[in-house]
Amino acid sequence: MLDISCKMNLNKDMEELPTYEQYIKDMSLTDQIKFHYDVDLEDFFPDGWMVDPWEIVAQVATNPNWLNEFNKEFKEYLQEREYIQ
Repeated sequence: MLDISCKMNLNKDMEELPTYEQYIKDMSLTDQIKFHYDVDLEDFFPDGWMVDPWEIVAQVATNPNWLNEFNKEFKEYLQEREYIQ
């Protein structure tokens, strides 16, 4: 169980993190996709993507909700790894 001072420090640290909108404002969609699929696997797969980019293109072409779903998933991904609030 966390004591109150530890909880206060966690809250303070979270307040210093950017929001999702602040974090991605200068990122292209391509950069967001690469970051989402590459950042944690880069050391294990230095030769390239773990996900076939053509699979992503196929999903975009066939799913009109793909961008909304990606944004939601990417935001959760960034929050879990404490890149954003």
